[in-house]
Formats: sequence, structure tokens, C-alpha cells
Amino acid sequence: MAIIDFEASCLPEAGESYPIEVALAKVDGSTRSWLIRPSPDWLFWDWSSEAEQLHGITREMLLQHGQHPDEVLQELVAEAGDCAIYADCDLDAYWLETLAQACDRAPPFTVRYLGELLCAEGASRGDVVSALERAKLLLPAEHVARDDASRLALALRLLAVSRRR
Repeated sequence: MAIIDFEASCLPEAGESYPIEVALAKVDGSTRSWLIRPSPDWLFWDWSSEAEQLHGITREMLLQHGQHPDEVLQELVAEAGDCAIYADCDLDAYWLETLAQACDRAPPFTVRYLGELLCAEGASRGDVVSALERAKLLLPAEHVARDDASRLALALRLLAVSRRR
């Protein structure tokens, strides 16, 4: 099982957004993240200075350090392997689809909603909130894809531990 998280050029309500960073955090604790060089398809899509302030990623960083979307998608798929992939927001599925479309591919896997897993596992709201709060104390940075995905994966590990007691 793994958590996927994207950062984007802007939120959809601010315009047509594209993925700029993606992270995959496996529940076993391993993580990987990629900066995504903008696809030529995205050159005239929107960029939000408010989003940039949140995630701290500039267009210059993407051009200098970002990987080509095809390379990111290929490495992401390899890293995901046969894991079930979850996210806390349906926008992550949208940005995976946007990344895949830039590579002329269909999304390589389904992104499931984390809340459905927690309900299916019988996790109480109080247990989930407690696990998220403990995870946030350990990984406080927000709007960094690797930290956001890692925090959710840690919360899942904490939930598993607390439910075994």
C-alpha cells in the first residue's frame, strides 16, 4: 500500500493546473519524489503565486531540476509496483491523469480515496484524528509532496499499531 501526493501549478479554482511534483510514500516507510519539468502541452496553463508560496517550488526550479514527464511517469510506475495507491484528495487522481496524458498514456493505476480505506478498516474518527496529529508532530512540513505523502503513510502505520493494542 502507498500514498501518492502531488503539488501543482495552482489549484483548479485558480485556473488550469498541472502537476509540478509527485511523491509516493509506501506504508513501510520508503518514499520517493520527483520534480516534474513542464510538458510543452502545459506552457500556457496557469501558474499561481499563492500556490508557489505554499509549496516553495518555482518555475525556474522545475526547468533546472525537473525530470521530463515521461521519465517521472515511468519511475513512478516502477516505484508503485503492485501497491494499492491511495490519496486524501481526488485532485491527486486528476494530476496523475494530467501527467499521463502529457505522456500520451492512460493513467497507469487507480488512485483510491484514503477515507474509504479507513472506513472499510473500521477506523474511528477519533483514532484517525489522533494518528494524523501524531504524524504531523513528527513530519510538520506541509505542501511538500514527499512530506505530505509520508505523513499520511505514517498515520496509517500509527493506526495499525494503535488498533493492535
